[in-house]
Amino acid sequence: MGIGSIAACRHLTLAGLLPWWKLSNTVSIMESIGRLTPAEARTALDDIDRVQRAVRDTPWPVWLYPINAALLALFALTALLDSRAAFLGIAAVIVAVNVITGYRMGTPWALPTNRGFLTCVALSALCVALAQAVGNPSGPAWPVVLLAAATAAIFSTGSVLHYRSTRR
Repeated sequence: MGIGSIAACRHLTLAGLLPWWKLSNTVSIMESIGRLTPAEARTALDDIDRVQRAVRDTPWPVWLYPINAALLALFALTALLDSRAAFLGIAAVIVAVNVITGYRMGTPWALPTNRGFLTCVALSALCVALAQAVGNPSGPAWPVVLLAAATAAIFSTGSVLHYRSTRR
């Protein structure tokens, strides 16, 4: 590449303050990409949707369902403690268990597509939030214990729905 071609490739950005080098063969490759027909575009989008659904519907390890149910119930029970460290600690454990398991499965941030499962997860989160709202370390414990049990039961129902939908 000669000096003249280097000078031709150099572009200035931000009013000439930052140099930006762009190779001429990159531009020519980018400009030579052909247009897709509508049928090809539709097929490509269908393939993307199918692959995303397959990733999101990857079966979870069976042990993860009861662990998550127990951790969510324990998370609700932290409302009875006068410690924010316990609340944050259980939250960190829940996130860590699920992210580490997801990485080992190859799907760390994928949410399942099963609407029944997602509804049960949302209802479980609502029970945890209500437990945190009504929980008082010096008050009665029964509402928080009842909400923690509901959290575990609702999540377990969702787990059965998810398990059945991914193990066909």
